[in-house]
Amino acid sequence: MTSIPDADSASAPAASGRLARLGLSPLVLFTTLAFLVTVDTRMISPLLPVMAESLGTSVSAIGLAVTAYMLPYGFCQLLYGPLADRFGGIRVVRVAALGFGAGTFAMGWASTVLVLDALRFVTGVFAAAVIPLTLVHIGESVPYAERQGAIGRYVAVVSVAQSVSAALGGTIAQLVSWRGLFVAVGAASMVPAALFYLEPSRSPAAPGQGRASRYALVLRRPTAPLLYALVGFEGLFLWGGFTYVGALAVARFGLSPIRVGFLLALYGVATLVAGVLLRRVRRVVPEGVLAAAGGVLKGGAYFLMIPRGPIALYAIALLMLGLGYVALHTTLQTRATVALFAFCLFLGGSVGAAIFGPLVDHGWHRLFLAICGTSLVAIGAVVVPLLGRAPGA
Repeated sequence: MTSIPDADSASAPAASGRLARLGLSPLVLFTTLAFLVTVDTRMISPLLPVMAESLGTSVSAIGLAVTAYMLPYGFCQLLYGPLADRFGGIRVVRVAALGFGAGTFAMGWASTVLVLDALRFVTGVFAAAVIPLTLVHIGESVPYAERQGAIGRYVAVVSVAQSVSAALGGTIAQLVSWRGLFVAVGAASMVPAALFYLEPSRSPAAPGQGRASRYALVLRRPTAPLLYALVGFEGLFLWGGFTYVGALAVARFGLSPIRVGFLLALYGVATLVAGVLLRRVRRVVPEGVLAAAGGVLKGGAYFLMIPRGPIALYAIALLMLGLGYVALHTTLQTRATVALFAFCLFLGGSVGAAIFGPLVDHGWHRLFLAICGTSLVAIGAVVVPLLGRAPGA
């Protein structure tokens, strides 16, 4: 995924002070925040129709809130590394966690689409800090021999969040309200945010090569422009398209928020299962075959949604989408740096959410699905020759 700073057993700082006396560590707080940020990012998809009805607007207008969130989320991935280098990761995440919690909490009182978009923009700015700073903290504080296990536990928590977010969002939105859902996530985020203030700040690491210089070196690699362009297009057609998959299910099957939430949760379940099995699959399936299969599965999933078939067909498509996501997405991710990868992925997703919304509003569902399906199959095909080169090439 990326190079992570080294920490050996002698230099790895343990949890200290009042936080340690509570039996907690910064890594527990980072992981908790990552869970909440992932839920916040994914839970909005089944809520688009009910939010649009509540605010008296269209689904595409609410979909722009996804763009308003993803755009700063992607851009700010490039900023938090240098900020952590300058001020220290704990200091930066304290502010970011409070900003994320406050922005999410305030969503409960959004009275217009403009206010909604502004709050999602602010929330995206602060949410962007959590995942890169978590990985940096693992690299700085966990001894190398234990690091893979720490990253594995962190990834498992994020995968669970992806699996439950849609179902959780749909359930709370129907039983309470969509506003109550954001208030709950925002309030929950304030707990780890406050606890970070019990952890002593550490001096930032000695300055080394600037991150801007490192990004420039990465982008000079011959394959880098194509690689990061493909990541951006994957975000555009996968995340941009997925934004409206729940709204399409509501329009087609008349589902309640709970039912559409559990339907979309199938995607998360498939990603979780595929993630667990990926290591075994990778031993017997070549990287290029896996990437091509991922493109076919994701594209085929969108094609399967085109006919007005039974809801079971839609469910199968969501399972295919999750399996294909792990197969292709992880292949791209292993050759990219975290910050640039996230920047391109979420930039593409923000553009996709903006351009596909009007197609959904006008009822051009089949066109929207066909565009996403064709493009994702093509991305999988283009990735295959790219994999024939060394990762650093």
